[in-house]
Amino acid sequence: MDKNYLNLVMPFAAQTGLKTDMVSGTVYGSYSGFEVTVAPISGGRTFQISLAVKRAGAAPSLVEMQQIAAAGKKYIAACSVSGYRADFNVRPSALSVKSTVKKNLFPALETVVSNLKAQGYENCCQVCGTEEGVGTYYAYNCAARLCDNCRQSFVERNDIVRHHNEQKSENIIGGIIGALLGSLIGAAAIILISRLGYIAAVSGVIMGVCALKGYEMLGGKLSKAGVIISTVIMVVMVFLSNQFDWAIVLKSEIPELGIFESFRWINYLLFNGGIELSAYLPQLILLYIFTFAGAAPTISSAMRRHTLPDTFYRIDEQNAEAGSEPQSEPAASEQSGQPE
Repeated sequence: MDKNYLNLVMPFAAQTGLKTDMVSGTVYGSYSGFEVTVAPISGGRTFQISLAVKRAGAAPSLVEMQQIAAAGKKYIAACSVSGYRADFNVRPSALSVKSTVKKNLFPALETVVSNLKAQGYENCCQVCGTEEGVGTYYAYNCAARLCDNCRQSFVERNDIVRHHNEQKSENIIGGIIGALLGSLIGAAAIILISRLGYIAAVSGVIMGVCALKGYEMLGGKLSKAGVIISTVIMVVMVFLSNQFDWAIVLKSEIPELGIFESFRWINYLLFNGGIELSAYLPQLILLYIFTFAGAAPTISSAMRRHTLPDTFYRIDEQNAEAGSEPQSEPAASEQSGQPE
């Protein structure tokens, strides 16, 4: 895990009495009687607070969890429920991840835990709801609260899914077509928003997300090669979008020019010194910044799938803050069914 990220979250962990898993970056432990995990999401720009809880044997309802999120809406952006697991996404600060940690993370955690305690919830396994033998695991790219039996079943199911994914072949031609189609959506957004008089971050974000998702959808999966190909397509399409936007401006000044003739003139003027770079470059640079800001979470997720695809280990049995290495779980057929 990135040292800068760890330097941000470890003071928070110390403040709350939690621990930090040095490999996955997950903050975990007991806070006010609840076993919680705090994990990076959205490419590390914000965090997800997760708990596995029940009340009178029943799983949490989405409506009640949404009420908790609404009570802390200044700090909590969204929530979701899956079985006995409740996830709360911390609202990211507009300034920086450091600002999110400093201003939003602790109040979000306190809001969630205090409300759960007031409503009579208690810890359990996120799958079956039992209170016995529950541990905190790093399970194939996310933290999980599992009992011994569910841990075994979880590994077996994910072995099947992982094997299926490994068998999927990457269709590079289909991926390129998908990335091109996705980038066209982004190009349209760049031009349309620019015509409204803005250089909007959202247009670059649309470009980055759509190009990568387009590759993944038609290519079957997003590999490292797919990321590189999609990135090249994004770079080219952002440039062409900006050129086309300038061509529209030129046509508005000289109506007798056709749009494609204006496009050719813009290219000629740019590469022959007819356009001042001080007027041209700022908009293009901002578009590239916004594009790669939008693409970063998708790229990060894809790279993590390649970096830690088979990692399964019990976090709360690791000396996490000392940075011990994770232990890969043995194949399901070889497991004893008990945590090591």
